[in-house]
Amino acid sequence: MQSHAQILKRWHDLRMMLIQQLDMFETGALTLRASGVNISADAIADLKQQILEFDALIAADEAENRDA
Repeated sequence: MQSHAQILKRWHDLRMMLIQQLDMFETGALTLRASGVNISADAIADLKQQILEFDALIAADEAENRDA
């Protein structure tokens, strides 16, 4: 079983990789097609928003654990 700190470290690493790839999609440096479907700017923006919401969830959990 991983500790809370290990889980947070893994999330931060994954988050950084995902944001870097999303930035590459936005600039056109990286493209991806699956079954002829293109990645849209709206989908990228939604993914970034989901990352920010998850960050807020983690921050709230960390604050709760510090106060406990």
